[in-house]
Amino acid sequence: MNKKWYPCELHCHTLHSDGDFTVEELISTAKERSLCGICLTDHNTMSGHRETEGEKELKILKGIEWTTYFGHMLVLDTKSYVDWRDATPDNIDSKISAVREQGGLVGIAHPFQIGTPICTGGHWDFKVQKWENVNYMEIFAEGEPYLNDANYKARKKWHSLLSEGYRITPTMGRDWHRSRNNLYPSACTYLLIDGDITAEKMKDAIKYGKTTVSNGALLTFETARGETSGDTVEGGEITLKISIDLSHHKEMEAERQITPEKILLCSSKGEMEFPVGESISFTAREKEWYSLELWGSFDDKENTLLCLSAPFYTK
Repeated sequence: MNKKWYPCELHCHTLHSDGDFTVEELISTAKERSLCGICLTDHNTMSGHRETEGEKELKILKGIEWTTYFGHMLVLDTKSYVDWRDATPDNIDSKISAVREQGGLVGIAHPFQIGTPICTGGHWDFKVQKWENVNYMEIFAEGEPYLNDANYKARKKWHSLLSEGYRITPTMGRDWHRSRNNLYPSACTYLLIDGDITAEKMKDAIKYGKTTVSNGALLTFETARGETSGDTVEGGEITLKISIDLSHHKEMEAERQITPEKILLCSSKGEMEFPVGESISFTAREKEWYSLELWGSFDDKENTLLCLSAPFYTK
């Protein structure tokens, strides 16, 4: 099959919690924004899931956002309900394990969002010890991903966890409650999927690190052997073939100008800068992670993080 990057929104709300969308309106608006898949993650309820039945065009991965005083946690596709109401900072590892036992994925929503009184529990205060059980983290959050200082804190935290050996997938979550005042419609998470997109394949892409977090631009890469985000490769001399795609941004935001200017190769040792081009070459260390970032200008905003990839790893 042919692999393809599909634009998706992984954090959505409806009238079943505190969103303005009906489920039907959310689906319709997602299609208008040329999204291929969404995650329906209403606060502390799955009641909207039944209203998605019969939708064929937009793929919908069903989930819930655990909304507590200590943090918001995204839980996707469990075989049965896992009770969130008794989750505390000290027992969160056992609650995450219960989700994993039910086949679900665990994601940390907007970990550095301002908490009370702006968003009660929005800041992540759970005391996770077993980070190996966390599947993903929102590196970009809300509708203005590069303007939000909390996103740079999330990026720093994510890098530190990668350097400790945890393979945590990065995502972008619009935290989509309504269409009005929701800026930058081309921002999304791209998922790398073999063949046609399905909800099951969306879940696998998140689970196995096949993501690119985008503010509109899509930067992708692969080795000479076709390895890319989420894969484990041999160390040594590596050349990555680079591709930059702005088509989704131009379709959604034709009046706004993105100008790619540099590529950063990030690892536990820091950053290496490369000019924008068709390839980059470097010597990869053993037992290391590498993530690519695209930086440039967005209208009059210079030195902006436009896109970052889930990492690949070396043996």
